[in-house]
Order: sequence, then structure tokens, then C-alpha cells
Amino acid sequence: MIIKYSSRYISLALVCLSFIASSCFESPRSEKEKVKATEEKSELKPKVQKPIEVWPKRGKIREYFTEYGKENKESKVKLKTRLGDIVIQLFADTPIHRANFIHHIKRGLYDRTIFYRVIPNFMIQGGNSDHDETVAKRKGVDSYYLPSEVKEHHIHERGALAMAMNYHNNPENKSSQYDFYIVIGSTFNDLELDATQDKYGYIFPHKSREIYNRIGGTPHLDGKHTVFGMVIEGMDVVEAIASVKRDSGDWPNTDVIIDYEILE
Repeated sequence: MIIKYSSRYISLALVCLSFIASSCFESPRSEKEKVKATEEKSELKPKVQKPIEVWPKRGKIREYFTEYGKENKESKVKLKTRLGDIVIQLFADTPIHRANFIHHIKRGLYDRTIFYRVIPNFMIQGGNSDHDETVAKRKGVDSYYLPSEVKEHHIHERGALAMAMNYHNNPENKSSQYDFYIVIGSTFNDLELDATQDKYGYIFPHKSREIYNRIGGTPHLDGKHTVFGMVIEGMDVVEAIASVKRDSGDWPNTDVIIDYEILE
């Protein structure tokens, strides 16, 4: 059987084959030209520059955290540990300390820190660590002290959050960069407060005396350390951390690692 093709169909087939051949077998040169054109176009697009990271510098600490605090107004944080959570309200009238604390949480400078000094009926201290991750994140950050923000009405009552400080050559009572503590303390009667006043040279106002009589705390630290927050939930957890087994330097035998969460 012989199949005949009309000249019209043969012409159409040749046109289709010609189109397929031309689209599938472009010369290498034309392909290179396309790539080059694409590269030239991409070079015309503005390059996105990585933002410059700004860190606090010695001599500019008050200015840095004043500005940082204006843009980062959070004041409630949660400290999460294997023994439970502690919720803390930061004070608005200690703005440098509040901003410094929020800054360290947001920028990872408190990651993998621990409660490294715990003493029953006194306090638990944290915010530092010798963990490699912590050391690496703080590399390149200037060492500095915070200007004192001691307020007479913010006392070392039970549950107070305060910043540690160096007692050597520190007449302005500047605070530590990282180290903080939470007060447990004990109650004091008026005779004991009188003796504390005589020893430390700090006069306790009547309202402070009432609090130390009723709630307790560590009054001998008043007037020196800046109190910048208060535990509003989780004092039972603070007590539990203070009661863990520890070595002769009051360091817990098993690390109490702190995870930080900003609530509001």
C-alpha cells in the first residue's frame, strides 16, 4: 500500500522541522551572550549592605543605653531553669540598668549563662558563665560598668533584682556589666537594723524598716548596689535554686542554666 502526501502537507512538515531545529540547537555563542547579558543586568542592581553592628563603648555607656532604651521598652522577663521559671518586673526609673538587661537578652549576651553562686537565706547570683558559647558571643564587646541608679525606695527586700558590683576602687558604686542577683534574705528587727546602720553607715527610712521587719531581705546592701527589678512570680524557684548542693565556693554541683524570655 502506498501512502501519498500532498505537497501542502510536505511543506508544512518542513516548516515545523525547521522551527524545532532552530529552537533546540542554538549556537554556544548565543547562550554565552545571554549569560553575559544577565550578569550585566545583575551588576546594575544596588547591592544590599550588611548593617553595621553597634555595641556599647566605654565612656558612652549612659548615652548608648539611653537611646537603646527609647527603642526597646520591654520591662518584663522570664528566667527559665531546670527547677522552674522566675518572672521579673524591671523598674522604669532605673532606665540604664533596664536597657542593659534587655540588651543582653536580645543580643544573645546572656545565652548559656548560669546561677553560679547560690546561698540559702541570702541570694542567688547569675548572668555569667565560662561556657565557650558565652565567651564567643561576648568576644569583641567592650568591658564597661554601668552608672549607679540607686534609689532610696528600691531596697534589697526579698525578691529584689540587683546588679553586682566591684568593691575595689569603685567610689561611684558602678554596677557590673553582666552579673546580677536575686535577694532572699531574712527578717530583721529594729535592734538588728540599728546595728546594721552603725556598721555600714546607711540610715534606713521608716518604710524600709517596716519591710525588713515584715518581709525581710539583705539591708546591708542598700545604698551601694542598684536594685532595678522585682520577682513577681517564682520565689519558690529562687529558694529551690539557693538550696541545691554546691561546692565550697557556693557554685552548684550541677549547673543551673538560665534561658531568658522577654514577655512584654
